[in-house]
Amino acid sequence: MERPGRSEEPAAFDTSSLIFLDLLGYIPLLRQLYRVVVPEAVSQELSVRSGSPGSGVASLDWMEHRTPDPESVRRVGREPPTVGKGEKEAIALGLELSCPVVLDDRKVRLRARRAGLEVIGTLGILLRLRRIGLTSRGIDEDLGLLEEAGMRLSPNLRGMVIEAGKQDDGRQH
Repeated sequence: MERPGRSEEPAAFDTSSLIFLDLLGYIPLLRQLYRVVVPEAVSQELSVRSGSPGSGVASLDWMEHRTPDPESVRRVGREPPTVGKGEKEAIALGLELSCPVVLDDRKVRLRARRAGLEVIGTLGILLRLRRIGLTSRGIDEDLGLLEEAGMRLSPNLRGMVIEAGKQDDGRQH
């Protein structure tokens, strides 16, 4: 079982994961897992979402806002596939800080893995929070909320996450 309080380890987050985790109400819990590093482009994307999930995340004082080195961003941008500005900056920060990146888009995850980065998605974060006993709902309910919010989950992936959540439940008792 993982222990809470690993907040000294940085992780660079993309926009979608912060939106989904805010929707679930789990943003404050991220401090238990990581030193949350938010690229400047992601902060900008979140701040224009006034009143929507994720909109207040960029203003949290415990999140570390960083602008990656422009050369790192250019280097990431030269490799296929083409990725968005926030995703590009998250990957660049992951490379600069030698830290995991939290990304959901499949092609972007593949791009980050090719760059040698550890990649975690919203679902991985959700399972880590469950593993240390910090989630407030069952895994099935959390997945339902994410799907209602627009996260696309294949039946196979959904089943794997539910199974992993059940295994974690068994370890906690």
